[in-house]
Amino acid sequence: MPKKFYVTTPIYYPSGKLHLGHAYTTTLADVLKRYKDMQGYETFFLTGSDEHGQKIETKAKEAGLEPMAYLEDKIENFKNLWTKLRIDYSKFIRTTDHYHEQTVKKIFSFLFEKGLIYKGAYEGLYCISCEEFLNTDQIDEQGNCKISNNKPELIKEDTYFLKTSQFQTFIETILESEFLIPDYRRTEMLKNFVDPGLKDLSVTRISFKWGIPINEDPKHVVYVWLDALTNYITALGYLQEDDELFIKFWADPETEILQLAGKEIIRFHAIYWPIILEALNLRQPSHLLGHGWILSNSTKMSKSLGNVIDPLEVIDEFGADGLRFYISYELPTEKDGNFTIDLFKESYNAHLANNVGNLISRTNNMITKYFQGYIEGNINDVDLTMINLANESINQYQTLMDQYKISAAMRVVLDLSAACNKYIEETTPWNLDKEGNTKELTTVLMTLQRCISIISYLLKPVLVENYEDMIEQCGLENVELSFESLKTFTNLEFKKLGSKKILFQRLK
Repeated sequence: MPKKFYVTTPIYYPSGKLHLGHAYTTTLADVLKRYKDMQGYETFFLTGSDEHGQKIETKAKEAGLEPMAYLEDKIENFKNLWTKLRIDYSKFIRTTDHYHEQTVKKIFSFLFEKGLIYKGAYEGLYCISCEEFLNTDQIDEQGNCKISNNKPELIKEDTYFLKTSQFQTFIETILESEFLIPDYRRTEMLKNFVDPGLKDLSVTRISFKWGIPINEDPKHVVYVWLDALTNYITALGYLQEDDELFIKFWADPETEILQLAGKEIIRFHAIYWPIILEALNLRQPSHLLGHGWILSNSTKMSKSLGNVIDPLEVIDEFGADGLRFYISYELPTEKDGNFTIDLFKESYNAHLANNVGNLISRTNNMITKYFQGYIEGNINDVDLTMINLANESINQYQTLMDQYKISAAMRVVLDLSAACNKYIEETTPWNLDKEGNTKELTTVLMTLQRCISIISYLLKPVLVENYEDMIEQCGLENVELSFESLKTFTNLEFKKLGSKKILFQRLK
Protein backbone atom coordinates (compact mmCIF):
# COMPACT_ATOMS: atom_id res chain seq x y z
CA MET A 1 0.00 0.00 0.00
CA PRO A 2 1.33 3.48 -0.84
CA LYS A 3 2.04 5.95 1.92
CA LYS A 4 -0.57 8.69 2.33
CA PHE A 5 -0.18 12.47 2.54
CA TYR A 6 -2.92 14.98 3.42
CA VAL A 7 -2.13 18.67 3.04
CA THR A 8 -4.41 21.62 3.77
CA THR A 9 -4.39 25.38 3.38
CA PRO A 10 -6.50 27.65 5.57
CA ILE A 11 -9.89 28.27 4.04
CA TYR A 12 -9.82 31.84 2.75
CA TYR A 13 -12.28 34.57 3.65
CA PRO A 14 -13.94 35.85 0.45
CA SER A 15 -14.86 39.35 1.57
CA GLY A 16 -12.38 41.30 -0.54
CA LYS A 17 -10.05 41.12 -3.50
CA LEU A 18 -7.48 38.41 -4.02
CA HIS A 19 -3.97 39.14 -2.82
CA LEU A 20 -0.55 37.54 -2.96
CA GLY A 21 -1.01 35.86 0.42
CA HIS A 22 -3.69 33.61 -1.08
CA ALA A 23 -1.24 32.48 -3.75
CA TYR A 24 1.60 32.05 -1.23
CA THR A 25 0.13 29.42 1.09
CA THR A 26 -1.66 27.53 -1.66
CA THR A 27 1.45 27.32 -3.85
CA LEU A 28 3.48 25.89 -0.96
CA ALA A 29 0.83 23.23 -0.42
CA ASP A 30 0.67 22.45 -4.13
CA VAL A 31 4.45 22.09 -4.44
CA LEU A 32 4.59 19.68 -1.51
CA LYS A 33 1.62 17.70 -2.81
CA ARG A 34 3.26 17.32 -6.23
CA TYR A 35 6.53 16.30 -4.57
CA LYS A 36 4.75 13.60 -2.59
CA ASP A 37 3.11 12.41 -5.83
CA MET A 38 6.60 12.03 -7.29
CA GLN A 39 7.53 9.90 -4.27
CA GLY A 40 4.61 7.58 -4.91
CA TYR A 41 2.36 8.75 -2.08
CA GLU A 42 -1.41 8.71 -2.32
CA THR A 43 -2.21 12.38 -1.76
CA PHE A 44 -5.17 14.58 -0.89
CA PHE A 45 -4.98 18.38 -1.04
CA LEU A 46 -7.74 20.50 0.51
CA THR A 47 -8.38 24.19 0.11
CA GLY A 48 -11.56 26.23 0.24
CA SER A 49 -13.47 29.28 1.49
CA ASP A 50 -14.67 30.41 4.91
CA GLU A 51 -18.06 31.93 4.09
CA HIS A 52 -19.92 32.72 7.30
CA GLY A 53 -19.63 35.62 9.70
CA GLN A 54 -20.53 39.20 10.44
CA LYS A 55 -18.23 40.70 7.83
CA ILE A 56 -19.83 38.72 4.98
CA GLU A 57 -23.31 39.59 6.25
CA THR A 58 -22.41 43.29 6.39
CA LYS A 59 -20.68 43.36 2.97
CA ALA A 60 -23.62 41.58 1.34
CA LYS A 61 -26.09 44.03 2.86
CA GLU A 62 -24.00 46.97 1.63
CA ALA A 63 -24.08 45.45 -1.87
CA GLY A 64 -27.85 44.93 -1.69
CA LEU A 65 -27.46 41.16 -2.01
CA GLU A 66 -28.20 38.04 -0.04
CA PRO A 67 -24.98 36.56 1.35
CA MET A 68 -24.96 33.54 -1.00
CA ALA A 69 -25.44 35.77 -4.05
CA TYR A 70 -22.68 38.08 -2.79
CA LEU A 71 -20.30 35.16 -2.40
CA GLU A 72 -20.65 33.52 -5.81
CA ASP A 73 -18.29 35.71 -7.85
CA LYS A 74 -15.80 35.79 -4.96
CA ILE A 75 -15.60 31.99 -4.93
CA GLU A 76 -15.21 31.88 -8.71
CA ASN A 77 -12.31 34.33 -8.38
CA PHE A 78 -10.56 31.92 -6.02
CA LYS A 79 -11.08 29.00 -8.36
CA ASN A 80 -9.93 31.07 -11.33
CA LEU A 81 -6.72 31.97 -9.48
CA TRP A 82 -6.05 28.32 -8.64
CA THR A 83 -6.58 27.34 -12.26
CA LYS A 84 -4.22 30.02 -13.55
CA LEU A 85 -1.63 29.22 -10.86
CA ARG A 86 -1.87 25.54 -11.83
CA ILE A 87 -2.96 24.47 -8.34
CA ASP A 88 -3.80 20.76 -8.34
CA TYR A 89 -6.16 20.57 -5.36
CA SER A 90 -8.25 17.50 -4.62
CA LYS A 91 -11.23 19.31 -3.13
CA PHE A 92 -12.50 22.85 -2.63
CA ILE A 93 -14.70 23.08 0.45
CA ARG A 94 -17.17 25.87 1.13
CA THR A 95 -18.40 26.26 4.69
CA THR A 96 -21.84 26.90 3.20
CA ASP A 97 -21.82 23.36 1.78
CA HIS A 98 -24.79 21.51 3.31
CA TYR A 99 -22.76 18.54 4.52
CA HIS A 100 -20.32 20.83 6.34
CA GLU A 101 -23.07 22.78 8.09
CA GLN A 102 -24.80 19.60 9.23
CA THR A 103 -21.56 18.10 10.52
CA VAL A 104 -20.66 21.26 12.43
CA LYS A 105 -24.04 21.01 14.20
CA LYS A 106 -23.24 17.41 15.13
CA ILE A 107 -19.82 18.42 16.42
CA PHE A 108 -21.33 21.20 18.56
CA SER A 109 -23.95 18.81 19.97
CA PHE A 110 -21.33 16.17 20.74
CA LEU A 111 -19.15 18.64 22.64
CA PHE A 112 -22.20 20.13 24.40
CA GLU A 113 -23.42 16.72 25.54
CA LYS A 114 -19.88 15.88 26.66
CA GLY A 115 -19.96 18.89 28.98
CA LEU A 116 -17.22 20.74 27.10
CA ILE A 117 -19.50 23.56 25.91
CA TYR A 118 -21.56 25.73 28.29
CA LYS A 119 -23.68 28.87 28.02
CA GLY A 120 -22.45 32.21 29.37
CA ALA A 121 -21.92 35.85 28.44
CA TYR A 122 -18.96 37.52 26.77
CA GLU A 123 -17.77 41.10 26.87
CA GLY A 124 -14.74 42.22 24.92
CA LEU A 125 -13.25 44.14 22.03
CA TYR A 126 -14.12 42.45 18.74
CA CYS A 127 -12.39 42.99 15.37
CA ILE A 128 -14.93 42.40 12.63
CA SER A 129 -12.21 42.20 9.96
CA CYS A 130 -10.35 39.40 11.79
CA GLU A 131 -13.53 37.81 13.19
CA GLU A 132 -11.82 37.68 16.58
CA PHE A 133 -12.14 38.96 20.13
CA LEU A 134 -8.84 40.68 20.91
CA ASN A 135 -6.48 40.49 23.86
CA THR A 136 -4.75 43.70 24.98
CA ASP A 137 -1.49 42.60 23.32
CA GLN A 138 -3.32 42.43 19.98
CA ILE A 139 -4.25 46.14 20.10
CA ASP A 140 -1.82 48.94 19.23
CA GLU A 141 -1.29 52.25 21.04
CA GLN A 142 -3.99 53.91 18.93
CA GLY A 143 -6.52 51.29 19.99
CA ASN A 144 -6.54 49.51 16.62
CA CYS A 145 -6.17 45.83 15.83
CA LYS A 146 -2.51 45.15 15.00
CA ILE A 147 -3.46 42.86 12.11
CA SER A 148 -6.28 44.73 10.33
CA ASN A 149 -5.50 48.27 11.58
CA ASN A 150 -9.25 48.64 12.23
CA LYS A 151 -10.75 49.83 15.50
CA PRO A 152 -12.43 46.96 17.37
CA GLU A 153 -15.97 47.24 18.76
CA LEU A 154 -16.94 46.63 22.38
CA ILE A 155 -19.39 43.75 22.32
CA LYS A 156 -21.35 42.14 25.14
CA GLU A 157 -23.67 39.26 24.37
CA ASP A 158 -24.76 35.78 25.35
CA THR A 159 -22.55 33.05 23.98
CA TYR A 160 -21.61 29.41 24.34
CA PHE A 161 -18.05 28.73 25.45
CA LEU A 162 -15.74 25.82 24.70
CA LYS A 163 -13.83 24.80 27.84
CA THR A 164 -10.39 25.39 26.38
CA SER A 165 -9.01 26.23 29.82
CA GLN A 166 -9.46 22.57 30.71
CA PHE A 167 -6.78 21.67 28.16
CA GLN A 168 -3.90 23.80 29.51
CA THR A 169 -1.57 20.89 30.22
CA PHE A 170 -2.49 19.15 26.98
CA ILE A 171 -1.57 22.22 24.88
CA GLU A 172 1.66 22.74 26.77
CA THR A 173 2.60 19.17 25.89
CA ILE A 174 1.60 19.59 22.24
CA LEU A 175 3.68 22.75 21.90
CA GLU A 176 6.70 21.10 23.45
CA SER A 177 6.63 18.49 20.67
CA GLU A 178 7.60 18.98 17.03
CA PHE A 179 3.98 19.52 15.99
CA LEU A 180 4.38 23.26 15.24
CA ILE A 181 7.18 24.28 12.88
CA PRO A 182 9.43 26.22 12.64
CA ASP A 183 10.26 25.62 16.29
CA TYR A 184 10.52 29.28 17.31
CA ARG A 185 6.77 29.64 16.75
CA ARG A 186 6.21 27.19 19.64
CA THR A 187 7.93 29.65 21.95
CA GLU A 188 5.73 32.47 20.61
CA MET A 189 2.54 30.51 21.26
CA LEU A 190 3.57 29.43 24.75
CA LYS A 191 4.79 32.86 25.83
CA ASN A 192 1.96 34.94 24.35
CA PHE A 193 -1.10 32.72 24.70
CA VAL A 194 -0.55 29.59 26.79
CA ASP A 195 1.69 30.55 29.72
CA PRO A 196 -0.66 33.41 30.82
CA GLY A 197 -3.40 30.74 31.11
CA LEU A 198 -5.88 29.60 28.48
CA LYS A 199 -9.31 31.22 28.60
CA ASP A 200 -12.47 29.49 27.48
CA LEU A 201 -13.31 30.20 23.85
CA SER A 202 -16.52 31.84 22.67
CA VAL A 203 -17.96 29.61 19.93
CA THR A 204 -21.36 31.19 19.15
CA ARG A 205 -22.74 34.65 18.37
CA ILE A 206 -26.25 36.16 18.41
CA SER A 207 -25.54 39.64 17.00
CA PHE A 208 -25.72 38.42 13.39
CA LYS A 209 -27.55 35.65 11.54
CA TRP A 210 -25.17 34.59 8.75
CA GLY A 211 -23.83 31.41 10.28
CA ILE A 212 -24.77 27.88 11.27
CA PRO A 213 -27.59 27.86 13.87
CA ILE A 214 -27.11 25.32 16.63
CA ASN A 215 -29.84 22.79 17.36
CA GLU A 216 -29.76 23.47 21.11
CA ASP A 217 -30.45 27.22 20.82
CA PRO A 218 -31.17 28.32 17.20
CA LYS A 219 -30.78 32.05 17.85
CA HIS A 220 -27.05 31.28 18.31
CA VAL A 221 -24.91 30.70 15.23
CA VAL A 222 -21.57 28.93 15.41
CA TYR A 223 -18.73 31.41 15.74
CA VAL A 224 -16.00 31.34 13.11
CA TRP A 225 -13.36 29.01 14.53
CA LEU A 226 -15.48 25.99 15.42
CA ASP A 227 -17.02 26.37 11.97
CA ALA A 228 -13.83 27.12 10.03
CA LEU A 229 -11.30 24.79 11.67
CA THR A 230 -13.47 21.70 11.46
CA ASN A 231 -13.52 21.96 7.65
CA TYR A 232 -10.32 19.89 7.64
CA ILE A 233 -12.27 16.84 8.78
CA THR A 234 -15.78 17.56 7.45
CA ALA A 235 -14.31 17.74 3.92
CA LEU A 236 -13.17 14.13 4.37
CA GLY A 237 -16.59 12.89 5.49
CA TYR A 238 -16.27 13.00 9.29
CA LEU A 239 -19.57 11.97 10.97
CA GLN A 240 -21.08 11.45 7.52
CA GLU A 241 -22.39 8.37 5.76
CA ASP A 242 -19.49 8.33 3.32
CA ASP A 243 -16.43 8.58 5.56
CA GLU A 244 -13.95 6.61 3.44
CA LEU A 245 -11.68 9.62 2.91
CA PHE A 246 -11.75 10.45 6.62
CA ILE A 247 -10.73 6.92 7.54
CA LYS A 248 -7.95 6.95 4.96
CA PHE A 249 -6.53 10.46 5.34
CA TRP A 250 -7.23 11.37 8.97
CA ALA A 251 -8.13 8.40 11.14
CA ASP A 252 -5.16 6.34 9.94
CA PRO A 253 -2.26 7.17 12.30
CA GLU A 254 0.20 6.39 9.49
CA THR A 255 -1.07 9.19 7.24
CA GLU A 256 1.26 12.19 7.10
CA ILE A 257 -0.93 15.23 7.75
CA LEU A 258 0.52 18.68 7.07
CA GLN A 259 -1.46 21.86 7.70
CA LEU A 260 -0.25 25.25 6.45
CA ALA A 261 -1.24 28.64 7.86
CA GLY A 262 0.06 32.20 7.95
CA LYS A 263 1.42 33.48 11.25
CA GLU A 264 -1.62 35.71 11.90
CA ILE A 265 -3.83 32.62 12.38
CA ILE A 266 -1.27 30.24 13.87
CA ARG A 267 -2.75 30.75 17.33
CA PHE A 268 -6.04 29.18 16.30
CA HIS A 269 -4.43 26.27 14.49
CA ALA A 270 -1.79 25.62 17.16
CA ILE A 271 -4.04 25.93 20.23
CA TYR A 272 -7.77 25.74 19.53
CA TRP A 273 -7.66 23.21 16.70
CA PRO A 274 -5.67 20.61 18.69
CA ILE A 275 -8.09 21.13 21.59
CA ILE A 276 -11.11 20.52 19.34
CA LEU A 277 -9.50 17.35 17.97
CA GLU A 278 -8.63 16.11 21.46
CA ALA A 279 -12.20 16.83 22.62
CA LEU A 280 -13.49 14.79 19.67
CA ASN A 281 -11.09 11.94 20.51
CA LEU A 282 -9.30 12.34 17.17
CA ARG A 283 -5.63 12.24 16.23
CA GLN A 284 -3.53 15.36 15.77
CA PRO A 285 -1.94 16.50 12.48
CA SER A 286 1.67 15.41 11.95
CA HIS A 287 2.78 19.03 11.58
CA LEU A 288 1.47 22.57 11.44
CA LEU A 289 3.72 24.80 9.34
CA GLY A 290 3.36 28.47 10.21
CA HIS A 291 4.82 30.78 7.59
CA GLY A 292 5.45 34.50 7.66
CA TRP A 293 3.97 37.44 5.77
CA ILE A 294 4.79 38.77 2.33
CA LEU A 295 6.14 42.29 2.69
CA SER A 296 6.52 45.00 0.06
CA ASN A 297 9.80 46.87 0.59
CA SER A 298 9.82 45.45 4.13
CA THR A 299 6.34 46.85 4.83
CA LYS A 300 3.27 44.66 5.37
CA MET A 301 0.97 44.80 2.37
CA SER A 302 -2.30 46.59 3.06
CA LYS A 303 -5.06 48.29 1.08
CA SER A 304 -4.54 51.55 2.97
CA LEU A 305 -0.91 51.73 1.85
CA GLY A 306 -1.79 50.80 -1.72
CA ASN A 307 0.91 48.14 -1.96
CA VAL A 308 -1.30 45.05 -2.34
CA ILE A 309 -0.34 42.99 -5.40
CA ASP A 310 -2.97 41.07 -7.37
CA PRO A 311 -1.53 37.61 -8.16
CA LEU A 312 -3.69 37.33 -11.29
CA GLU A 313 -1.98 40.39 -12.75
CA VAL A 314 1.46 38.86 -12.09
CA ILE A 315 0.43 35.57 -13.71
CA ASP A 316 -1.16 37.26 -16.72
CA GLU A 317 2.01 39.27 -17.38
CA PHE A 318 4.76 36.81 -16.44
CA GLY A 319 3.18 33.34 -16.31
CA ALA A 320 2.33 30.97 -13.47
CA ASP A 321 5.78 29.38 -13.24
CA GLY A 322 7.51 32.67 -12.54
CA LEU A 323 5.25 33.36 -9.57
CA ARG A 324 5.40 29.74 -8.36
CA PHE A 325 9.20 29.87 -8.46
CA TYR A 326 9.42 33.20 -6.62
CA ILE A 327 7.12 31.96 -3.87
CA SER A 328 8.96 28.64 -3.57
CA TYR A 329 12.49 30.07 -3.53
CA GLU A 330 12.38 33.71 -2.46
CA LEU A 331 9.81 33.39 0.35
CA PRO A 332 11.26 30.91 2.87
CA THR A 333 8.59 29.83 5.34
CA GLU A 334 10.63 30.47 8.48
CA LYS A 335 10.54 34.27 8.11
CA ASP A 336 8.76 37.15 6.38
CA GLY A 337 9.63 37.64 2.72
CA ASN A 338 9.64 40.60 0.33
CA PHE A 339 7.86 40.91 -3.00
CA THR A 340 8.00 43.73 -5.50
CA ILE A 341 7.83 43.53 -9.27
CA ASP A 342 11.47 44.62 -9.47
CA LEU A 343 12.53 41.85 -7.07
CA PHE A 344 10.44 39.39 -9.03
CA LYS A 345 12.11 40.29 -12.33
CA GLU A 346 15.55 40.24 -10.77
CA SER A 347 14.99 36.76 -9.36
CA TYR A 348 13.44 35.43 -12.58
CA ASN A 349 16.32 36.67 -14.71
CA ALA A 350 19.06 35.52 -12.37
CA HIS A 351 17.77 32.04 -11.60
CA LEU A 352 15.44 30.94 -14.38
CA ALA A 353 16.73 32.82 -17.42
CA ASN A 354 20.48 33.17 -16.76
CA ASN A 355 21.07 30.01 -14.74
CA VAL A 356 18.68 27.13 -15.54
CA GLY A 357 17.37 28.36 -18.88
CA ASN A 358 20.82 29.30 -20.15
CA LEU A 359 22.25 25.93 -19.12
CA ILE A 360 19.56 23.96 -20.95
CA SER A 361 19.86 26.16 -24.04
CA ARG A 362 23.67 25.93 -24.23
CA THR A 363 23.72 22.19 -23.76
CA ASN A 364 20.94 21.61 -26.28
CA ASN A 365 22.77 23.80 -28.80
CA MET A 366 26.03 21.88 -28.40
CA ILE A 367 24.46 18.42 -28.63
CA THR A 368 22.62 19.54 -31.75
CA LYS A 369 25.70 21.19 -33.29
CA TYR A 370 28.33 18.56 -32.49
CA PHE A 371 26.25 15.35 -32.53
CA GLN A 372 23.20 16.22 -34.66
CA GLY A 373 21.01 16.02 -31.56
CA TYR A 374 21.91 12.52 -30.40
CA ILE A 375 24.95 11.28 -28.48
CA GLU A 376 26.01 7.66 -28.86
CA GLY A 377 28.15 6.73 -25.91
CA ASN A 378 28.59 4.38 -22.98
CA ILE A 379 26.88 5.37 -19.74
CA ASN A 380 30.13 4.59 -17.95
CA ASP A 381 31.88 7.35 -19.91
CA VAL A 382 30.27 10.16 -17.90
CA ASP A 383 32.23 12.44 -15.58
CA LEU A 384 31.69 10.81 -12.19
CA THR A 385 32.60 13.95 -10.26
CA MET A 386 29.63 15.81 -11.76
CA ILE A 387 27.30 12.80 -11.66
CA ASN A 388 28.12 12.23 -7.98
CA LEU A 389 27.38 15.90 -7.32
CA ALA A 390 24.04 15.53 -9.10
CA ASN A 391 23.16 12.40 -7.12
CA GLU A 392 24.08 14.10 -3.87
CA SER A 393 21.86 17.00 -4.93
CA ILE A 394 18.95 14.57 -5.30
CA ASN A 395 19.56 13.28 -1.77
CA GLN A 396 19.83 16.77 -0.27
CA TYR A 397 16.72 17.90 -2.15
CA GLN A 398 14.65 14.98 -0.86
CA THR A 399 15.84 15.49 2.72
CA LEU A 400 14.89 19.17 2.63
CA MET A 401 11.55 18.61 0.91
CA ASP A 402 10.71 15.93 3.47
CA GLN A 403 11.25 18.66 6.07
CA TYR A 404 9.02 21.04 4.03
CA LYS A 405 12.01 23.35 3.45
CA ILE A 406 11.10 24.22 -0.12
CA SER A 407 13.31 27.29 -0.44
CA ALA A 408 16.41 25.43 0.72
CA ALA A 409 15.60 22.57 -1.67
CA MET A 410 15.38 25.05 -4.55
CA ARG A 411 18.80 26.41 -3.54
CA VAL A 412 20.26 22.91 -3.96
CA VAL A 413 18.87 22.71 -7.50
CA LEU A 414 20.10 26.18 -8.45
CA ASP A 415 23.55 25.37 -7.07
CA LEU A 416 23.70 22.23 -9.21
CA SER A 417 22.70 24.25 -12.26
CA ALA A 418 25.38 26.84 -11.49
CA ALA A 419 27.96 24.04 -11.12
CA CYS A 420 26.97 22.75 -14.56
CA ASN A 421 27.40 26.19 -16.10
CA LYS A 422 30.84 26.40 -14.46
CA TYR A 423 31.63 22.90 -15.79
CA ILE A 424 30.96 24.13 -19.33
CA GLU A 425 33.37 27.03 -18.88
CA GLU A 426 36.05 24.75 -17.44
CA THR A 427 35.79 21.98 -20.06
CA THR A 428 35.27 24.31 -23.07
CA PRO A 429 33.40 21.86 -25.34
CA TRP A 430 33.92 24.21 -28.31
CA ASN A 431 37.68 23.76 -27.98
CA LEU A 432 37.31 19.98 -27.63
CA ASP A 433 35.43 20.00 -30.94
CA LYS A 434 38.12 22.10 -32.64
CA GLU A 435 40.78 19.72 -31.35
CA GLY A 436 38.86 16.71 -32.60
CA ASN A 437 38.69 15.28 -29.07
CA THR A 438 35.42 13.47 -29.66
CA LYS A 439 35.73 11.12 -26.68
CA GLU A 440 36.07 13.88 -24.09
CA LEU A 441 33.45 15.98 -25.86
CA THR A 442 31.07 13.03 -25.62
CA THR A 443 31.80 12.66 -21.92
CA VAL A 444 31.17 16.35 -21.20
CA LEU A 445 27.87 16.57 -23.10
CA MET A 446 26.56 13.22 -21.85
CA THR A 447 27.32 14.39 -18.31
CA LEU A 448 25.53 17.70 -18.85
CA GLN A 449 22.54 15.99 -20.46
CA ARG A 450 22.10 13.76 -17.41
CA CYS A 451 22.61 16.59 -14.93
CA ILE A 452 20.07 18.76 -16.72
CA SER A 453 17.48 15.98 -16.68
CA ILE A 454 17.97 15.79 -12.89
CA ILE A 455 17.65 19.57 -12.52
CA SER A 456 14.46 19.55 -14.58
CA TYR A 457 12.93 16.73 -12.55
CA LEU A 458 13.75 18.40 -9.24
CA LEU A 459 11.99 21.55 -10.47
CA LYS A 460 8.93 19.58 -11.60
CA PRO A 461 6.75 20.41 -8.54
CA VAL A 462 7.36 24.13 -9.07
CA LEU A 463 7.72 24.74 -12.82
CA VAL A 464 4.58 22.91 -13.91
CA GLU A 465 4.07 24.86 -17.13
CA ASN A 466 7.66 24.51 -18.34
CA TYR A 467 8.54 21.03 -17.08
CA GLU A 468 7.50 19.09 -20.17
CA ASP A 469 9.48 21.44 -22.43
CA MET A 470 12.49 21.29 -20.09
CA ILE A 471 12.58 17.50 -20.08
CA GLU A 472 11.99 17.41 -23.86
CA GLN A 473 15.04 19.65 -24.34
CA CYS A 474 17.01 17.00 -22.44
CA GLY A 475 15.87 14.25 -24.82
CA LEU A 476 13.59 12.48 -22.33
CA GLU A 477 10.18 13.37 -23.73
CA ASN A 478 7.39 10.96 -22.67
CA VAL A 479 9.76 9.02 -20.41
CA GLU A 480 8.59 7.97 -16.94
CA LEU A 481 11.15 9.35 -14.48
CA SER A 482 11.75 8.82 -10.78
CA PHE A 483 14.36 9.83 -8.24
CA GLU A 484 15.88 6.35 -8.35
CA SER A 485 15.96 6.06 -12.16
CA LEU A 486 17.75 9.41 -12.40
CA LYS A 487 20.39 8.30 -9.93
CA THR A 488 21.30 5.22 -11.99
CA PHE A 489 20.02 6.14 -15.48
CA THR A 490 19.17 2.49 -16.00
CA ASN A 491 16.44 1.85 -18.56
CA LEU A 492 16.47 5.51 -19.58
CA GLU A 493 16.95 6.11 -23.28
CA PHE A 494 17.69 9.63 -24.46
CA LYS A 495 16.03 10.47 -27.75
CA LYS A 496 17.24 12.67 -30.56
CA LEU A 497 16.70 16.31 -29.69
CA GLY A 498 14.02 18.16 -31.59
CA SER A 499 13.69 21.85 -32.27
CA LYS A 500 15.09 24.22 -29.68
CA LYS A 501 12.74 26.16 -27.42
CA ILE A 502 13.47 29.27 -25.39
CA LEU A 503 12.24 28.32 -21.94
CA PHE A 504 12.72 31.45 -19.84
CA GLN A 505 12.89 34.69 -21.79
CA ARG A 506 14.65 37.46 -19.87
CA LEU A 507 12.29 40.03 -18.39
CA LYS A 508 12.89 43.73 -19.00
